[in-house]
Amino acid sequence: MAERYPHVFAPLRLGGLTLRNRVFVSAHTTNFGVDFLPTARHVAYHRERARGGAGLIVTEPLRVHDTSLGRAGGLGASRAALPGLADIVTAVRDEGAAVFTQITHTGRHSDNVFRRTASWGPSAVPWHTTGPVPHVMTAADRSEVRRAYVAAALLAVEAGFQGIEVHFGHGHLLHQFISPAANTRTDAYGGTEENRLRFPLEVLDDVLEAVGSSVPVGVRMSADELLPGGQDLAAGRRIAELLSRTRPIAFLDVSIASYTVPSIGHHVADMSEGRAPYLPEALAIAEVAGDVPVLAACRFVTVGDAERALAGGRIAAVAMTRAHIADPHLLAKTARGREDEVRPCVSCNFCIGEIAGHRAITCMMNPAVGREAEWPPVPPPATPARTVLVVGGGPAGMETARVAAERGHRVSLWERDDDLGGQVRTGRRGSGRHELDLLRLYEEHALERLGVTVRTGTEVSAPEVLAAGPDVVVIATGSARRRPLDAFERRSWRGRTVVVVDREGAWTCASVAETIAASGGTVHVVTPATSPLWGVTEYSRMTALERLRALGVDIWTGAVAEFGDGRAVVRSSLVSAETVIHGVTDVIELDPPDALDTLAADLAGSGPAVHVIGDALAPRSLLEAMYEGHALARAL
Repeated sequence: MAERYPHVFAPLRLGGLTLRNRVFVSAHTTNFGVDFLPTARHVAYHRERARGGAGLIVTEPLRVHDTSLGRAGGLGASRAALPGLADIVTAVRDEGAAVFTQITHTGRHSDNVFRRTASWGPSAVPWHTTGPVPHVMTAADRSEVRRAYVAAALLAVEAGFQGIEVHFGHGHLLHQFISPAANTRTDAYGGTEENRLRFPLEVLDDVLEAVGSSVPVGVRMSADELLPGGQDLAAGRRIAELLSRTRPIAFLDVSIASYTVPSIGHHVADMSEGRAPYLPEALAIAEVAGDVPVLAACRFVTVGDAERALAGGRIAAVAMTRAHIADPHLLAKTARGREDEVRPCVSCNFCIGEIAGHRAITCMMNPAVGREAEWPPVPPPATPARTVLVVGGGPAGMETARVAAERGHRVSLWERDDDLGGQVRTGRRGSGRHELDLLRLYEEHALERLGVTVRTGTEVSAPEVLAAGPDVVVIATGSARRRPLDAFERRSWRGRTVVVVDREGAWTCASVAETIAASGGTVHVVTPATSPLWGVTEYSRMTALERLRALGVDIWTGAVAEFGDGRAVVRSSLVSAETVIHGVTDVIELDPPDALDTLAADLAGSGPAVHVIGDALAPRSLLEAMYEGHALARAL
C-alpha cells in the first residue's frame, strides 16, 4: 500500500535528521498537565502516535514564562518539568519517530487565572471584547521574556528533544508584535513592519545562538492572520522570505489564523471548510522560502490528502494532527494495506472544544484519547465471551457492537430503520456536514469485518429480544424529535421566509439555517438563550456564525416569537423594542429530543443484563454517545 503514496512514505532530511516519512503531528495542547508539569498521560499519548508510524512528533508548547500559563493543564518550561519531558522524548524515540518541541509565550490571550498574573502584550489591546487588557511590555519585560525563551530552549535540549520550534504565529506573543491589529506601539517595536518584527527576531536570534548546532531550530508561522488590519498573506510571504534569507532556520511550519474571533476557528477548520483548505497559503509561503523546507498544516484528513499536497514537491511534510488523534495508527494501517480500518477524523472539533473548556483533550471518534495506558488500541479478549444484543444502530450502538466484537463477544445489532447511522443520517444532509457519514462507513465496515450479525428494517419488541436469548442487552435506541424535521427534504427554499425557533442550541439549528439560506431562503433564528448555538464546540461555533452572517441569516438571542397572519413578532429580553418579520412561510421549531427508552422498561427484571446508553439514556451529543458505547463494550 505504501507504493500508492510514494511521497508520504519517502524519508525526509530535516535539520540534519532523517525522518522516516513526511507526516508529522504538530504541536497541540492536551491539557494533561498537572501543576503545569508533564504526566504519564503525555508519555502514553505521544508514544502511541509514534508507535503508529508518525515521522515526527512536535509536542505541545512549553510556555516560557509564568505570565503565559493560561491553560489549567498546559506545560510550563520550569526545571521541574525536565524528568517528565525526558520521559516523553524517550517514549517517542524508542518507537522510531523524531521528537521536537515548541516554545511560546501566549501573550495577551493568556488569562493567567491560575497564577493571578496580568497578561502581557505589545499594546493595551485585548484579543477579544471580553478578553483581559494586557500589560504593555517594557524594555525590562522584553529582556525577561527573551531570557525565558533561551532557558526553555536549553531545557528542551537537555531533555533530549531533537529540534525546537519557535512560535511566530496564531496570535501568540511574538505574532502579537508582528500584527498591526495587536501592536499599536510608537517606539522602535511598533509602527513599521521592520519595527514590529524586531522583538520576534531578537527572540529567535537568542535561541539560535543559545542552542548553536546542537539541534535544528524552526519557526511556526501563520501565513495569513485572517483578520482585517492584521498580518495578511503578503506580509506572511515577506516574513518567510526574510527568515529564510537571513537566519539559519531548519524549517518553516506554516499554519493560518490568530487568536481572535472568528479567525482562530479557521486554524482548526472543521468539515464545512473541506479538505486542506489553506494549502494554497502554505504553497505561497513555499514560493519565497528558498531552500528552507516548508511544512503545511490544517485539515489533511487522509493519507491521500497528504500525498496530493506533497506530490507537487514544494511542501516537505504535512501535519495530520487531528487525524492522528482519531487514529494514532493511521500510517501503519495504510502501509499494511488496511486503509479501510483507519478510524477517520470527521473534524467535528470536540477535541479542541474540550481544550477551550480547560478539560483534557478527547475525541468523538476515538474515546481512548488520553486513556492510552488503560485502553490500548486492541482491547483485551473478553473472559468469558458472551452473547450481546445491541438494539439501535446509531453511533452509540455501532461503537458498542464494534468494540464488543473486537473483544470476542458474539454480537448482534438490530436497527428498526433500513440503514444504520441513526441521527448521523440526518446530520450528514446539512450544508457542509456530509463528512459525518465517514463515521457510519467506518463502523459498518468494521461490523462486517468482525462478523457482527446486523438486522435492519424491523421494529424491536421485548418478547423478540428475550426470544433471542442474549446474555447482555444494550439499549441504544437513541432519541426522537417531537416534530418532524424535514428541512433537508426541500431542494430549494428560494422565495421562502423561514423562522427557526431554537431551544436546543445544537448543530441541528446551524445546519438547518445554513442549508436553507444557501438554497435561497431568508432565515431568521430566534432563541431564548442569550448566546446562539451554545451546544456547538467553541471553535466551530465561531466559523458557523461567520457563515450564517455571510448568508444573511439574522439571529435573535434572548428572544421569543409569536406567529400569526404570516408574520412573526419577535420580542427580546435584551431590548425593549419588538421586531416584526413579515411574509413568514415556514416555522421550524427545534426542541431537545426525547429519549427512546421504553424498551429498557419493558425488559427490566426479565433475565439478561440491560444497559442503556447514548441518547436513549439522555439526549446529548455525539461525544457522549460514542464514549458510552466504547466504555461499556470495554467493560462487558
